[in-house]
Amino acid sequence: MPRPILGLALAAILAVASGAASAQDFPSRPIKILQGFAPGGNADAISRVLADELSKSLGQAVTVEARAGAGGNLATAEVVKSQPDGYTLVLLTTGHVISAALYKSLPFDPVNDLQFITTVSELPHFIVVNAGKSPHKTIQDLIAAAKAKPGGVTFGTAGIGTGQHLGAELLNASIGAKMVHVPYRGDSGSVTGLLSGDVDFIVAPLPAVQGNIDAGTFRALAQTAAKTWPTMPNVPPISSAIPNFEVMAWTGVATTKGVPAPVVAKLNQELRRIIALPQVEKKLRDFGGEPASSTPEQITDKTRSEIAKWTKVIAEADIPKQ
Repeated sequence: MPRPILGLALAAILAVASGAASAQDFPSRPIKILQGFAPGGNADAISRVLADELSKSLGQAVTVEARAGAGGNLATAEVVKSQPDGYTLVLLTTGHVISAALYKSLPFDPVNDLQFITTVSELPHFIVVNAGKSPHKTIQDLIAAAKAKPGGVTFGTAGIGTGQHLGAELLNASIGAKMVHVPYRGDSGSVTGLLSGDVDFIVAPLPAVQGNIDAGTFRALAQTAAKTWPTMPNVPPISSAIPNFEVMAWTGVATTKGVPAPVVAKLNQELRRIIALPQVEKKLRDFGGEPASSTPEQITDKTRSEIAKWTKVIAEADIPKQ
């Protein structure tokens, strides 16, 4: 065998052997999961559930660190710059794909600078009205009002460029209406706005409105999953009025680009096993979601397709790039 070819063959064998060894030895030290939001929120809670179970199964400490700011992008930027060894992970949220569509530029490529590992959970948004003040009993009532009176129906969300906002803008486009957005600071702000009657409806995740729905203060007209949501079977999907309508928030785990494939495979295998544990499924449902693991290829494809989807919604809604 000629020496150059022999050299290439030896290099390939060594690379395979090195990858196998790195997976066999992994992890040999603590792992950290970065999440890009304030401690105590959903992203933090989900990260801690995963960290606790990973620590048990991998035999190493797994810690959670908050890098709050820029819609989760500070945490992602730190992971992108980390050593490609699998010891630094990031919990991604829907904000990752929305940022890619909304911001003029980011300090990283939202697809090519990451190694995606698995999705974790998904959850819909709920369309909610004030039960004591709204005349709307169904999502069809709300759609009819929005079409009949352009600019006359207002909706509140957690802020400009959030998944709640863009989901409502997609609803606008789907029905050919122009409902007016009223941004608040967080879901708690939109809930307060609906309680006071400042907006006609709000778009929010279930944990933010569950208490008021249960108390009869709010009436849920619809939710944005394609099918009936398991924990709220009496709330119809918007697709019952608008065929094929679906908007899902989601979480997932990624790491630095270039992490050896065997390490990625090991992390994927462990995380998918953890997500399927009954106690983890229950906690994810308590956070308003449903377990939804995937292969690395599936979450990568999901990221690409959602960036394209929200880029189109933002352009059609004339939302200025940030």
